[in-house]
Amino acid sequence: MLLAAELAQRGVNPLVVESRTAVDERPRAGTVHARSLSHLARRSYVASVPPDEIVSVAGELRSTSFQFAGAPGLTLSAPAEEPAPLAGIPQAALEAAFERRARGHGADIRRGMTAKTIETVVDASGSPGVQVEAAPSGSATGTDITVHAQFCVGADGARSLVATAGAFPAVEVPPTMTAFSALARSGRAGPPPGWNQTTDGWTMHNPSAIGQGRVIGMDFSGPATDRSDPSEAEYLATMTAVLGTEPDLTDISHLTRFSDYGRYHSVLRDGRLLLVGDAAHIHYPLGGQGLNTGMQDAFTLGWRLADVVKAKAPMDTLDDWSRRRAAVAAVVVGNTVLQSRMMNPAMSDLRDAVQAMMTVPAIHDGIAEMISGQFQPGFVTDCAVTDRTTGEVTSLTRLLRTGRAVELRVDENVPRLGENDPDRITMTGRIAPAPPWRAAYIDPDGYLRCSITQ
Repeated sequence: MLLAAELAQRGVNPLVVESRTAVDERPRAGTVHARSLSHLARRSYVASVPPDEIVSVAGELRSTSFQFAGAPGLTLSAPAEEPAPLAGIPQAALEAAFERRARGHGADIRRGMTAKTIETVVDASGSPGVQVEAAPSGSATGTDITVHAQFCVGADGARSLVATAGAFPAVEVPPTMTAFSALARSGRAGPPPGWNQTTDGWTMHNPSAIGQGRVIGMDFSGPATDRSDPSEAEYLATMTAVLGTEPDLTDISHLTRFSDYGRYHSVLRDGRLLLVGDAAHIHYPLGGQGLNTGMQDAFTLGWRLADVVKAKAPMDTLDDWSRRRAAVAAVVVGNTVLQSRMMNPAMSDLRDAVQAMMTVPAIHDGIAEMISGQFQPGFVTDCAVTDRTTGEVTSLTRLLRTGRAVELRVDENVPRLGENDPDRITMTGRIAPAPPWRAAYIDPDGYLRCSITQ
C-alpha cells in the first residue's frame, strides 16, 4: 500500500492485488523507529517539528529506553529536529493510512484478489513486461483478471509468488525455536507484563486495561516443523510449558506462529520483478524491524521505480537500490539472529558477553543506530529554510511532502545541481542549522544525492 501511494503520487498508475478484503487487524508490529518516522514525516503521515522550533532544538538528542534480546539497557536516540526516536503505531493503522493515500492519488487497489501466476513477457512491439493472472480469494466474489504491466513488485510475504517467479538468490539461517502469538484477556494469574525470561523460554505481554492484549510465548526447545496457525490448545500448552504453570488467559484469538528463521535475498531485482518487505527479508520479529525495514524498502524504491517507468532514469537505478537494500537486510537478519541466540536459555554465556560489550559506549551506540535504522548513511536531518525572495520559512521535511526531489542553496552564486530534473523543488536562502554544504540535491526519500561544499 505504501509503495502504491509513493508511485501514484509521482504520476505512475499502480495496481495492487491484495488477497485480504480488509485491513489486517491481527497483532503485528507496532514499533516505528527513528528512520521510519522521519520518512513518514516527509510524507505527512506523522507530524514533523515546526520550522520555527528546528533552530532552537538543533544539536539536541531525544532519547528513550528500549530492549535488546528482551532485556533493558539499550537507549535509542534521534536528532531533536526529527519526530522521535520511537513511536507506537499499530501496523493496521499504517496499512489503512497508506491505502487511503494510495486511493486518493488514484491507485487501483483490488482487494479480495490473489495472484496465481506471474510470467515475464515481451509484447508485440518487443517491449518486455510482466503478465499476472489473479483470481478472487477464498469466498470473495469477482472474476479472474489478467494484468499486463511494466514491472511487478512482490510485497507478498515470506512465501512470495514473485520471488519464485524470478532468480533471487538467498542467504538463509535455519530456525532454532518456535513462538506463538495471540490476543487474549489476562487475569490475575496471567503472564507478567513486558518481557519475561523463564528457565525454558520467554513470554512477552502487552496488557490492555479494556480488553485483549498481545501475549507471546517463545519456546527454545527446538524448531517447529508445522508452519500453520496454531490451535488454542497448542498455544496454551506452549505458554504453560514456558511459564511452568497454566496461565490465566481467556478470549484468545488471532493466533499466529513464528520462529527465528532468517532469510534475505541478496538480489532484489530480476529483470522486471522486484521484492520488498517480507518477500525480500524475513527474520525473528524483534522490535518491529521487519515492519520498519519494509517501509524503508518502499520509501526508497517508489521514486526510483517511478523515474524508471517514466524513462527519467536508467534501469540500473534499480540495481543500485537492490544492492543498498540487500545490505540493509543482511544487517537486520544478522542482529535478529544474534538476539535469538542471546535469548536461548542454553546460551546464557553469549547473552552475558554481549550485554557486557554493550556497556562500551561506541558498541552501544552502534547497536542503537542499527535497531533504529539510522545506521544507513546519507540521510539529511531536517532543517529550517527561509526563502531568500519571499521570506517564507519552511522545512526540508515539508518540501519533500510532494514526493519530489529538493535542491537547497545558500546563495545564488552556488552552481545549480540536478538541472536534469525539472520537477525538483529549488529553494535558495538561509538554512538553519547551518549545513556542511552550500548546495545540496536531496532525493525524494530524504537521502543526499550530491552536494557542493566550497
